[in-house]
Amino acid sequence: MENIIKTVGSVMLTTITFLFGKIDIAIQVLLFCIVVDYITGMIKAYVVGELDSKIGLKGILKKVGYLTIVALAYQIDRLTGNTDIIRTAVSYFFVVNEALSILENWGKIGLPIPEVLINKIEQLKEKEGKK
Repeated sequence: MENIIKTVGSVMLTTITFLFGKIDIAIQVLLFCIVVDYITGMIKAYVVGELDSKIGLKGILKKVGYLTIVALAYQIDRLTGNTDIIRTAVSYFFVVNEALSILENWGKIGLPIPEVLINKIEQLKEKEGKK
């Protein structure tokens, strides 16, 4: 059983590395934001009485779509010289998108959002827009 777990884990990690390249900070932050956005979206939906499995599934599919675009960007990077520039820019784009969604979810719940956090996300958004 232990060998099966190791084999499955190795195959999964190899596949992830093939699809996304090295799991650097951009990918780590994106994965974190995807998970947190989904969780905060579920909390918001519960609090405001809009919890719906179809909407939840749509959210999951949207995030799978994000990861598909990031994987595509990495494959284009590989094709054009393996610089990870496109993948990183696409990752930043989706990080900003997810971060804004997290703040929106918390705002709809009625929780305070620190202004410094809003400002930093806006700076990232502007920086990404210039790329």
